[in-house]
Amino acid sequence: MSERVSYDIDGHFFIIKLNDAKHLNSLTFEDFVYIALLLKKANDIDSVIFTVLQSSGKYFSAGGKFSAVNELNGEECTSEVEKISKLVSAISSPNIFVANAFATHKKILICCLNGPAVGLSASLVALCDIVYSRNDSVFLLFPFSNLGFVAEVGTSVTLTQKLGVNSANEHLIFSSPVLFKELLGTIVTKNYQISDTDTFNETVLEDLKQHIEGLYTKSILGMKELLHSQMKEKLIKSQAMETNGTLPFWASGEPFKRFQQLQKGNRRHKL
Repeated sequence: MSERVSYDIDGHFFIIKLNDAKHLNSLTFEDFVYIALLLKKANDIDSVIFTVLQSSGKYFSAGGKFSAVNELNGEECTSEVEKISKLVSAISSPNIFVANAFATHKKILICCLNGPAVGLSASLVALCDIVYSRNDSVFLLFPFSNLGFVAEVGTSVTLTQKLGVNSANEHLIFSSPVLFKELLGTIVTKNYQISDTDTFNETVLEDLKQHIEGLYTKSILGMKELLHSQMKEKLIKSQAMETNGTLPFWASGEPFKRFQQLQKGNRRHKL
């Protein structure tokens, strides 16, 4: 359970919602793991066809909580083995678990992108099958190079597949935001131009219910399996490469130093 993440079931729809608008829906590592567990729960319910990610307020999610990351650097390790073991347990394993839950999810993943998404949260948006935006002010930001590590949670695959290699290179290398004009038609399917997030969430859900009227639900899931098969293979292969690629950066301590700067206000996300 998480006070920042809730879920509900509405017929064919398993709805996961981020509820901490006051803190821009920033999440702990445990929150990301809980979302992955909810995906597995949705997989096990035969009547569920769609898993819908919703949020609240003006931001979809500002990413990982700075305090949650900095807490991982609080204890001194007596050896290199202890330090690496701690990082694998606290960072690598959750990242692999979450990425795998999205990559292997059997239901149709819908994201209601009500506002900007940053870091790991933006990675989850890129992993969804269909993304609807609330307005044209949404953007995705993958500030990995600004935070001192490399691409993770499938972004080395999802961004190259959906944005194209050159664009993915630019946004990942320079930690530059992917603005709405580039998202529309690549990651974002439709822009609703609705001012209120709750109304946006309700409208998307009602539209989805109308879309599936008369459709054979097993065909929908069979279509997902066919369309997603090649992407799934690439995502599963990328998980080891991304995790092994980013671990040395965490071991160097540079990301912790930069997250501390963010928490103290001495560094900003590169918006």
